[in-house]
Amino acid sequence: MKYFKILLAVCVVSLIGLNSCSKGSAGPAGPAGPAGPDSVIYSAWIPLSFVFNTTDSLYEDTVIAPSITNGIIDSGVILSYIQYTDQSKVVHIQSVGSLNNVISEDYTVGRINLIAFFDLTNYLYRYVAIPGSRKANSSSNKIKGYTPTELKAMSFEQVQQVLSEKN
Repeated sequence: MKYFKILLAVCVVSLIGLNSCSKGSAGPAGPAGPAGPDSVIYSAWIPLSFVFNTTDSLYEDTVIAPSITNGIIDSGVILSYIQYTDQSKVVHIQSVGSLNNVISEDYTVGRINLIAFFDLTNYLYRYVAIPGSRKANSSSNKIKGYTPTELKAMSFEQVQQVLSEKN
């Protein structure tokens, strides 16, 4: 019983102490930070239409991509994705970088040239163009903490999450 009275007294003193504490008034707002990048551009899902090239036995398609500029090619990052539905009607989105044994890309101003070993006609394609904001050496060139190689290996959903996060 003695321990109960001591415990009760400690709890009462603690509650009174907690209730008597109050926060001070809020201080003035700090200065505005620099504007964040708002120039990440992504395309709609584009249906692919491959043509078989008998010369090299590969399938080819060209995506018109007006947001692929010299600036993006020289100092930005281009991410791209393929969306398809499997036989079970499950929709999949994969990074083109993870499909390098199936499809490859070549970027020129305003165009993305696709070459595939298989006919990917009617698959959907999306690209994301991220302008570079500062020059750095290749080991420290990061966007939201990720290197271009790391971003290219991510799923579309992961990239969406990373690019929408506030720093």
